[in-house]
Amino acid sequence: MIRLICCLICVLLGLTLSASVQAQETDLTKNFGIGLQAATPAFGGISFRYSGLAPVYLQTVGRFILNDQNSDHMLGAGVSYAIVEHQNRLNVARLYFTLEGGWRYHKEEALETTTLAAGLAFGGELVFSLGGIPLGLNAQIGQGFGKEKSDSQTKDLAGVYIGTGIHAYF
Repeated sequence: MIRLICCLICVLLGLTLSASVQAQETDLTKNFGIGLQAATPAFGGISFRYSGLAPVYLQTVGRFILNDQNSDHMLGAGVSYAIVEHQNRLNVARLYFTLEGGWRYHKEEALETTTLAAGLAFGGELVFSLGGIPLGLNAQIGQGFGKEKSDSQTKDLAGVYIGTGIHAYF
């Protein structure tokens, strides 16, 4: 498993370096991004980002899954503030704090579960050109808390979460 991750990182770095010639021609400061973002398997999906208010960044994440009698829906939002942002001709790097929240409805057979959660995280993003398209990779770590309510019980949630994402900017 570790070898696979190392190979993927090497391939990604190779693609990044080989596409660096095109980075000189690409504007890396686009306002809109679309991609995938997840903090856990429970909270993740298709993500939309808006960076037109820099250094404040807005993001929404959602998914809608129906499978016979089962369903899994999730909607989240976040506001980030970049505390450090550095731009050169090859990439844009930023470190940020983000405040995020999310709602999830999960139905499996006869058990319905609703989760509300929020968290504060510290993260970073690297935006570079890949084939002329600005591509952003991000990772963050934070503290989350919430409440999970099912048909039979309610329980409090708290813990550390790690989130990752990838976005294409346009």
